[in-house]
Amino acid sequence: MKITAELKKRKIPIVKTDKSLNKYDDIVLFPDKLEKANEMLKKVGLPKQWTNIKHDK
Repeated sequence: MKITAELKKRKIPIVKTDKSLNKYDDIVLFPDKLEKANEMLKKVGLPKQWTNIKHDK
């Protein structure tokens, strides 16, 4: 595939992130949705494929 080969050769990233968005790192933007998601996780739980993944912090 020509496109993937071209992307691998690029030295400059295609996507540029706006550094001013870093101020939202520790802010919950939608607390009602977060609460609903946490309730759902308590009821249903995580899929088995996700419970075996170890994340490095």
